[in-house]
Amino acid sequence: MSYLWITSQKYVTITDMKKGTGFFPTEIIFAVTDRCNKHCGHCYVQQKNIDLDIEKCKTFIESCPENIERIGFSGGEPFLNIDFIEEIVKTTVSKDMMFDQIITNGDWWKSEDQLESVLKRIYDAGFDGKIGLSYDSFHGQELNRIITFIKTVHRIWNQGDILNIQSVISENPEKIIEDLENFDKLALALNCNVELELNKKTGKGVILLENDEIYLPVYREIQSFKGNDERAWKSRKWFKDDFCEGPGQILFVHSDGNIAPCCGFANENKELFIGTVSENYQQIMENARHNKMVKICYENGLSKKIKELKKKMPGKTDDICAFCDFVCKISD
Repeated sequence: MSYLWITSQKYVTITDMKKGTGFFPTEIIFAVTDRCNKHCGHCYVQQKNIDLDIEKCKTFIESCPENIERIGFSGGEPFLNIDFIEEIVKTTVSKDMMFDQIITNGDWWKSEDQLESVLKRIYDAGFDGKIGLSYDSFHGQELNRIITFIKTVHRIWNQGDILNIQSVISENPEKIIEDLENFDKLALALNCNVELELNKKTGKGVILLENDEIYLPVYREIQSFKGNDERAWKSRKWFKDDFCEGPGQILFVHSDGNIAPCCGFANENKELFIGTVSENYQQIMENARHNKMVKICYENGLSKKIKELKKKMPGKTDDICAFCDFVCKISD
């Protein structure tokens, strides 16, 4: 049976947890660097040329109890800090923990030899999680380079389901058509069949590229907007409050070492910071217990703020992260 460490020196079983009972992280996502070779219009990460400190992060992992089961990697572009990924993968393996994903644009390499070498380092270190590839018109990658990246990953890991594609839907109809045509071309290059499960109105859903050896889902998602962007407030209905289980019961470690309690884009707000990677797990959880936004998100529910803030809101939003961002920005 798994237990979660709570700073009041008590334990609670995972099976006893219910939505809204509090913040009980099960995963760490490291934003390996804020550096990136892309400058996407929908990305909210500020590029300050900062890399996470390897030794501090290894020490932090060592301080974590067994409820922290998974490690993931994000950015910036995480493969621009390959030394960090390699060392943290080794630490994760030594702790008998599992992996989530490495999120990448797949277009960071200067030569195929470099691509092969870097991916092989991660494979040899013991990474057996998933690789999430961000590919759409916002990123602007050349299709032939994405095909090369995918084929190289498949060859090294010899695993046809190791990849998934995360794709943001543009507001521009021409870009939407361009994306869909590129996925058809990708399927052809991989000798895959294509199955569409997309909402006819929004375009949100899954495009499945599949053959006997490859299972490659493409998750098409609607673009998110910050809480102070009027485009976030045009919905006819409110978001469905899940006490932030969607963004996740996680610790998100920013490239500067600040830690937030979720991986949604609102985690850039200092109101969601619950400490730094220089502290240990128990200190972080103690900080979280006293954080107003953590209480709102994981105990009370963000939807309870709707009535309270009704006169300050420009409309309705079905994006829980946009609403959280809004609450952070008007927080006292």
